[in-house]
Amino acid sequence: MRALAEFIMKGRLQAVAVAGLGVGTLMFAWVGVAAAALVMLRKGLSEGAYVVFWALLPAIAVAAIGADVGPLTMLLGAAASAAVLRSTQQWAYAMLAAVGAGLLTALILMHMASDYLASILAMVQPMLERMQVSASGRLPEIGNGDIAAVIGVSTVLWSTLAVMLARWWQSILYNPGGFRQEMWQFRLPPAITVALVALMLLLSNVGGDYRFWGVMCMLPIVISGIALVHGAAGRLGLGRAWLIVFYVALLLLGPLWAGLILMAIVDSWIDIRRRLPNRSQP
Repeated sequence: MRALAEFIMKGRLQAVAVAGLGVGTLMFAWVGVAAAALVMLRKGLSEGAYVVFWALLPAIAVAAIGADVGPLTMLLGAAASAAVLRSTQQWAYAMLAAVGAGLLTALILMHMASDYLASILAMVQPMLERMQVSASGRLPEIGNGDIAAVIGVSTVLWSTLAVMLARWWQSILYNPGGFRQEMWQFRLPPAITVALVALMLLLSNVGGDYRFWGVMCMLPIVISGIALVHGAAGRLGLGRAWLIVFYVALLLLGPLWAGLILMAIVDSWIDIRRRLPNRSQP
């Protein structure tokens, strides 16, 4: 990964090559998006916009020919998030930008690309029917709004992960250990937490096509909760084994997600990590 990051930072041609080829191959779109985000984080908005512009060409081609808007929405969402992170140096605002990109993506698809959403729904309909047969109760009927929500959530998640990868690359090259410290210390300000929870509740209460859109608002809170666990483990000097146990439990125990979200909300008000003894190695 370090060698790839060094190659990206050699010049415009290398950055455009990695970003364009990555975005053009669906499996590695996240690598191409992260390459564009790295340039934006390190060299500024103008250089980053140059790479994003050229990466847009294969992204648009994939959307038009391959009927997959994922690389395009991920690229635009990550570009917005990286630009905000570059300007503010605050992960909270960068994640808000990603949420905004996800909501805007879902809204545009709902009102301007209903045929595209219907085609995706038609593709997954056989799987939904099999799930309905095997389910003990009746599953809710899936519509275009739900497909738009899935794409929006994917945009928020993958945009954020791509920017995190770019920030990690930047840390490896120019500030060793910086990304880890950022993540250990990351917590959402109370005002942002309240705004995200309020918007999530509003969208859930609206229901209908928007019933699952609130999940987009929860992703920054979930990431904040994961950062809290990592930060607490680091402050207490716990080994990686504890984090492995945490992730396994997160996969196996559904209710743990609710606890993680609740902890993140509480942490935004009282800063739990600051109250823990510092046993980390110097």
